[in-house]
Amino acid sequence: MSEKIYLASATAFVASSAVLATLGRPPMPVVPPLTFETLPDGMMGPLADLPMATLPQLYIQPQNAVMWLLLVVLWLLLLADAVGQYLDPSDQNRVWPPLSLALLTAAIWPWLVGISTTAAMIGAMLMLAASLTAAVRARGQRRPGPGFMAGWSLTLGTATLATLATEPIGLSTSQTAIVAILPSALIGMFAQEWLGRSITFAVATIWAFCAVAVTTMGTSPGVALAAIIGISGMGVVLVRAAT
Repeated sequence: MSEKIYLASATAFVASSAVLATLGRPPMPVVPPLTFETLPDGMMGPLADLPMATLPQLYIQPQNAVMWLLLVVLWLLLLADAVGQYLDPSDQNRVWPPLSLALLTAAIWPWLVGISTTAAMIGAMLMLAASLTAAVRARGQRRPGPGFMAGWSLTLGTATLATLATEPIGLSTSQTAIVAILPSALIGMFAQEWLGRSITFAVATIWAFCAVAVTTMGTSPGVALAAIIGISGMGVVLVRAAT
């Protein structure tokens, strides 16, 4: 029964995230904050109304091949792990309950961002906590899926919490990135110490930061710089875990 629940959860997550990535709101450009001094006369009105992509959108609705590849690899690893457990159950550490909870939550809460900020924040926190719990329980096993899911959830979860929490005070995208990425890297560094030699968590986190840096390098250097700092911190713990 547990294997069926896990397989259904993984399938629901992949289906939901695939629909959101391909059929959701169109990707929006990440642009630096506009000021009167930087714009020609008469151009402030239309350019000031340009939409800005939020940090969570960069993960949920990929805007380059690097982020798309991250999402596709996540889907494949989770489906492979779920099918493998269904055909040959070996989950002795009870990884499936928190992982199934993380997947089901991740399948639902992104759709609530424009409906209820509170529900979306609770969903993001629940996804993050459950996926980290699953990754810790899966350490020592040859199962890359749980760790990879935890790394992706950490970057998306902290980006969502930072974006929604700071929205009322009007932080710029660069400022929000600092609030999101630097704590995410710090949490990731401590989490990797608990995970030991299970390196897929750090790989997913670094991959996500790289994708954000690539996306924003030319348009929002502050976001890219925060991502590069996060890559550096996670790179240190990845080398330690691998050796």
